[in-house]
Amino acid sequence: MTLSKIKADNKFFIKTYGCQMNVHDSDLIENGLVKNGFKKAVSVEDADIVVFNTCSVRDNADHKVISELGRIKKNYADKKIVLAGCFAKQIKLTKEQSGNIYFDYCFAPEEIFSIPDILKNNTGIKGADGSNETAQIPFLTERPRPSEYFEIDNKTEEYFYDKKPENGTASVKITEGCNNFCSYCIVPYVRGRERSIPIDIIYNTVKNLIDKGASEITLLGQNVNSYMSPDGDKKNFHYLLNELSGIEGQFKIRFLTSHPKDFNDKLIDTVCGSDKIAKEIHLPVQSGSDKILAMMNRGYTKAQYLNLVRKLKNGNPDISVSTDIIVGFPGESDEDCEDTLKLIEEAEFSSIFAFKYSPRPFTKAFKFKDDVSLEVKKERLERVFQKYKEIQKQR
Repeated sequence: MTLSKIKADNKFFIKTYGCQMNVHDSDLIENGLVKNGFKKAVSVEDADIVVFNTCSVRDNADHKVISELGRIKKNYADKKIVLAGCFAKQIKLTKEQSGNIYFDYCFAPEEIFSIPDILKNNTGIKGADGSNETAQIPFLTERPRPSEYFEIDNKTEEYFYDKKPENGTASVKITEGCNNFCSYCIVPYVRGRERSIPIDIIYNTVKNLIDKGASEITLLGQNVNSYMSPDGDKKNFHYLLNELSGIEGQFKIRFLTSHPKDFNDKLIDTVCGSDKIAKEIHLPVQSGSDKILAMMNRGYTKAQYLNLVRKLKNGNPDISVSTDIIVGFPGESDEDCEDTLKLIEEAEFSSIFAFKYSPRPFTKAFKFKDDVSLEVKKERLERVFQKYKEIQKQR
């Protein structure tokens, strides 16, 4: 199969799935395409190229993307489909799954800066049949993950500096990947090991955003509070927050997502003491059962987590804590679920994001027997939300 010639001024449309990190990456993709002469379309129908920037945290995200890819290919056969992000990396790691998944180009998260060049530079390349068309390139050569990944062609710095706030808000990625290897989580496999963006790029980007009118900046990472400057100077997350808090202007700093095991006392003091740092903290707990937490490889106990929440709230009365919870993890008993409900009572979360467990490829838990039925998962999920509603009424 060959692709019709891609023109540099073709229109593109980006469909983003998943979290704020993916929204951030879609902005970088858009920035790069516009810089290379591509035009932004107002809809899929109006586009010549459709970019799917995907998530792979849960299986329903995979299914949604696969279904949409099929629909686009069926209804718009002339459009070029670019698969990017975490699900793209999953496909690249398991190529045998790609037979029934429709796309023309496939870019893992670490390859997104290559999207404009690949689409632009393949213009006019002869196809396999000798025609003046672009040959299909379903898989790029896997790149290594060097520590200087974020400085490839200096594009990270260039694109970050060009970021613009939208309605006074903006996000800035400070880390990529994760070293925690929670037993249920695919992120270390599709995003890679943790790498931190140089502190000067973050600082200058945030300053530029504030100068452009941003009043709220969200720092992003799979585990933001394990940030460590790659320059070898041991400047960590609380150092970064202090530096950013020193920028002149009226603004608030938020951050997503924190890991409880890396939320140390110095960071607590910084968060509680700075009026530039928002007092809404997202702190995923995942379970209230010590047995399940250990199986998840979370690195803390229920008591340690609650002690952290108490320290935060004692440090500043305006602090509120939101969380993530997974129900139906392999081996979870009704007693384990009750432990989670008790934790919800004690922690008094401001909001809860709860999900049914789904096995993810490559993870340690993928080999566990998924022994909690879908019906029980649904029932436990409802109990979690009901408990949260009860606590909200009491408050």
